[in-house]
Amino acid sequence: MPLELIRRKDSDVWHIRGRIEEIPDCQYIRKSTGKTRKADAETYLAWFKHQEIRAFYASDLPQAERPFLFSDAVELYNPTPEFAGYLLKVMPYLENIPVSEITGTLVRDLGPIISPHNSTDTWRKQIINPVRAVINHAHDLGKCEALKIRGYSNQEREKQDQRRGKQSRPEKVPGDWSWILEFRKHTDLRFGLLAQFMFETAARISQALAITPDDLDLKNCVVSMPPAKGFPRTPVKLSKELAAELMELKPRRPRRTGDPNQERPILLFGYASRGSVYKRWKRVCNAAKIDVRMPHAAGRHGFATEMLNRQGIDPHSVAKQGRWADTRLLFETYGHAEDAESKVQNGLSTGRAQALQRTSNNQLKNNKE
Repeated sequence: MPLELIRRKDSDVWHIRGRIEEIPDCQYIRKSTGKTRKADAETYLAWFKHQEIRAFYASDLPQAERPFLFSDAVELYNPTPEFAGYLLKVMPYLENIPVSEITGTLVRDLGPIISPHNSTDTWRKQIINPVRAVINHAHDLGKCEALKIRGYSNQEREKQDQRRGKQSRPEKVPGDWSWILEFRKHTDLRFGLLAQFMFETAARISQALAITPDDLDLKNCVVSMPPAKGFPRTPVKLSKELAAELMELKPRRPRRTGDPNQERPILLFGYASRGSVYKRWKRVCNAAKIDVRMPHAAGRHGFATEMLNRQGIDPHSVAKQGRWADTRLLFETYGHAEDAESKVQNGLSTGRAQALQRTSNNQLKNNKE
């Protein structure tokens, strides 16, 4: 019985059943595609069949003649937990393909196959970046050629947004002091200080959650900020007010999850992952009747906008204290315009008034002469 797609009565997910006729004595296959749309399931079936055939014939080759597969490259790579999760999604499509046959187009085309309802930014983050990292690491070890993968264009991003009916890259609303203080009124000390800590230090949520008591020198108002995004561990100055409140906070272990391998170190804020923060964060926003600004927007984006726009601090100082690589990234990604229309109109009005005054002064001067 050749491979075919079936859908159970109690499920919307398509499954694969049958044998691959091109493989002698192939065992009967029962496998879920993980897809609810038949078109996606058919694409997956074609990929799965192609890989199984390739793996069968490649296994008969002597080791010296066997091509260097993507799965071989993955074994040489030590991924972060985040990349490991992404690679698990990619492996069913690439693991038995020789690296020499993997092209940028092949990897880019995996986006709509693996996650058809996600944005091109997500495809780049979860598919292109980890695949490129794995192959280029193998290249550094002399195992294969390096791989360049072109990103998705603005036109491709817009088309995908239309297909999924959702806009990617929505404008983030940065945090401000009024929002932070209102947030704190409707939650406990620990959770409120988490929000304020990110706002005052430009910390990422992953950094804030990783802080342990050993990272704190509250008498000197300093925190040793964990590394992130290429920046090493860095000492960051805290305000006296924030340091004083953090002294009142008793560090704790994260809650048990039932996982026997769970690590439960003592942490300043006591949360193991951002996932455990996000749901509660939204509940607090709703309880406070304030707009939902998630941790990165309220914290790191809020810090940049507060320093640049509201306090008028020079961008080089903001970039250094907020641990941005350069001011270009600070302006392009984290700087947000506020009241742009009224500021421009006021600027035009002021400029016009100044020009009229200069013209009037020049006429008076000419008349006197």
